[in-house]
Parts: sequence; structure tokens; C-alpha cells
Amino acid sequence: MIASVVAPGECQVWWAGPRDHPEETLLSVLSEPELERAARFRREPDRRRFLTGSWLLRTASAVQFGIRPEEVVVDRSCPDCTRYHGKPRVRARGFPLHVSVSHSEDRVAVAVTAEGPVGVDVEAVPADPVDDLARCALTEAELTVLEAFPQEDRYEAFAKVWVRKEAALKATGHGLRVPPTEVAVSGPAEDPALLSWPLDIPPESLRFRVLSPGSGYVAAVAVITDRPVEAVEFHLPAARADFARGPVPGPLAGVA
Repeated sequence: MIASVVAPGECQVWWAGPRDHPEETLLSVLSEPELERAARFRREPDRRRFLTGSWLLRTASAVQFGIRPEEVVVDRSCPDCTRYHGKPRVRARGFPLHVSVSHSEDRVAVAVTAEGPVGVDVEAVPADPVDDLARCALTEAELTVLEAFPQEDRYEAFAKVWVRKEAALKATGHGLRVPPTEVAVSGPAEDPALLSWPLDIPPESLRFRVLSPGSGYVAAVAVITDRPVEAVEFHLPAARADFARGPVPGPLAGVA
């Protein structure tokens, strides 16, 4: 599948690994604020995931605008403080593009769409018991559903619920400023759906799609729109530095 400009009714999700590309490739297209933020990470894995996410955001956006990744204007200003950590916004040539970035362990995802505000979330399936975390993140009804699963299946079941909540709140830009216990979603064995939340946006306006991040991970994307949305996934091959320089990348291994 060839990466192309996002089509009407489509949300593209681009995948990469934090060690797939040379660091100089990642650094070569980033802005000064992005480089300054990267330098503040204390843990190298966290820094590498941020660099990869920033590079992938620019690479995916550049395809949409027909420009070079370093020419994409990325705004991460926070509405609540002066730190450069807000929901990313991109601008170029008046083209309306909504974006979102997520990463966990060895997975980095970027979602791009023209349909409406978007949120993507990927999580590694927890290796430790999730009962305490679930009590802080799930509604009473969601806890009841989770506790019906065998103990060994609760890890993935919890992660499936969590990514739906995260994707929904990232789409609005609220993130965890809205307590996740106030966001109700469908159960892990059901099609993803937002049931209720304390925001003015009607729950039925959230269009979810389950993604394919690979074994040991779960992921979902949510788009705020009144139209059906198809998710198209692109998995970038490792060590292709030319993706960082040209406006349109070559063939990608993609799954719909």
C-alpha cells in the first residue's frame, strides 16, 4: 500500500518503533522546541519514543501537505501552562488536518485525518495485576465487567477499556484532566463505543476503530465526527532514512 493524502471518511494511523531509525534521522527534521523538550527527558527510552513520535508526526503530515517534514508547523502549546506538551496541532497551506500521537514500550503511533478531532492510544498489555489501577480508572459497571474475566485475562481486558478512554479524551484535548472514572465505555468484548462522559459533546459523535499494534499491545483511535470513519494503518519499514527528507514516502507495508 502506498501512503497518500488522507481520503474523505478515512483516518490514517502510522506506526514505527522507537529504535527503527537512526537518531540523526529523527533529529534532522525537528524544531528547536521539540529538541529542547527531548533534552529534558531523564530516561533514554522515553526520550527515544518522544523523538520517534515527533518525527513520525512530521513525516505523516508532510505526505498530506506535499511538503518536507521539517516544513510542517507543529504547535504543542498547552492551554493551561507555558510548557510545550499540549495536544499537537499542525498547519500548512490551509489544509484542515487533525493529528494525535501515542507511544508505549516498542510502539509509536500517529493518527491523521481531515474528518474531525482525533485521539489515538496504544498500550502494552500490563504484566502486573491491574486490580488497583482498575479501581482508579474504571466506573463501577466497568469494574463489574472486568471482574467477571478470569484473572489471567484481566490484563488485556483492562487495556482494551483503557485505550478507548484515552483515545476519546485525547480527541477532545482534555486528556486526564477529565477523571477516567467519569468516562464510560463499552466492555472489552464489545465493539468500542463511548457510553457517557461529562462533556457537552454527544457520545455518539465519537467514532472508534480498533487498531492492530501487534502481539502484547492493544490500541484504538477515536474521531469526533458525524460520519463513518475507516482506519487505514501504515507500518513504516525500519532504517529508511529517506522517509525523513522527501515530501512523499515510497511503498509501505499497510493493513486496513
